[in-house]
Amino acid sequence: MSKTFIDLYDDYFDDVYRYVFVKTGNKWDAEDIVSEVFRKAYENWGHRSNPTNPKAWILAIARNTVIDFYRKRKSLPLGEEIDSYFTPIPFEDPFDESRELECLKKSLSHLSKEDLEVTNLRYFAGLKFKEIALILKKTEESLRVKSTRITKKLGALVKKCLGEF
Repeated sequence: MSKTFIDLYDDYFDDVYRYVFVKTGNKWDAEDIVSEVFRKAYENWGHRSNPTNPKAWILAIARNTVIDFYRKRKSLPLGEEIDSYFTPIPFEDPFDESRELECLKKSLSHLSKEDLEVTNLRYFAGLKFKEIALILKKTEESLRVKSTRITKKLGALVKKCLGEF
């Protein structure tokens, strides 16, 4: 293995794992998918010169691998309906169960599929807008505006849930 691929693995493993875990909600599936992501990345690493944005490149592979994972499951519907399985599953922390966290979970369920994907990539995978734009094939500016609107919407939903107006 080349040193540059090892660096890629070391630098982005946690981000890829966190993103995949949020998408699957299951540590065993997440571990399998993450290993598949890095296998695919390794196989393609030699075929292309170093990607200009390696984090966006590896997370695009992760996103596509998660989609493939759900498509391969015969018990799940395919096509447009598969997007309904991409809701974020917040990490369960027994020491942090609070009313605010419950309200945030409820509020996330009111977001559109596209808004959830932007939220997952931005906050769970820790990507910058430039990297999200590469993955989703949207402009950086439109994603900034969308993120601001999502944040305001979530804030209003959480306040409503908490009984604050």
